[in-house]
Amino acid sequence: MLHAAPSASNEKGDERESLQEATRLLEEEIKLASRPQIYLLLDLSEPILYIKGRGIELHRLPVLQWKTSGGGFLSGLFRLRGRPEVDRPKAEPSKDPSLPTDLEPINLQDMPAEYLLLFEPGLLLVVAPPLHEQPWLWARSRLREWWLRFASWTGVASPADQVAGPRLRLTLTGEAARSLAWTVTDGMPLLIGRTVPL
Repeated sequence: MLHAAPSASNEKGDERESLQEATRLLEEEIKLASRPQIYLLLDLSEPILYIKGRGIELHRLPVLQWKTSGGGFLSGLFRLRGRPEVDRPKAEPSKDPSLPTDLEPINLQDMPAEYLLLFEPGLLLVVAPPLHEQPWLWARSRLREWWLRFASWTGVASPADQVAGPRLRLTLTGEAARSLAWTVTDGMPLLIGRTVPL
């Protein structure tokens, strides 16, 4: 079957929509940059995850691969519901109360390299290392994704765990995934788009 070449009016319409989307996302980033809060900017056209504050790039995390599922519109502003869980070492009280408790502070290596981040309104961000880097964590993230899909289809999941919107899977190096887990805070904004950042 032969397909007709796209008409000039279709190309202009697509270009106009892209420009409107870029303008809308730029306006959202200007609003975020006017506040002292650190925010995330995910540019799917590059693909890079920027950590920014006041419009200034603080750090960038290269995204090795990304994939969407679950339908919905994957563009715009989202707010993080909660940070990923961290296995914190338990403090052991010393037998001599005059001695300080020996407890190392949490560092980057204590952060998870595979986790889920739930955003409002309705975005599930799955972060995992690539298969060749850490096969066990990659497989665990796939199983967790499968379980969430199954639980939402069957109604097993609680309403708080259900995400009605899109799912975005980001494949980051283990170090980049830990850096992201270290950086995120409750309520942190995430702006997703296919635009050139500020």
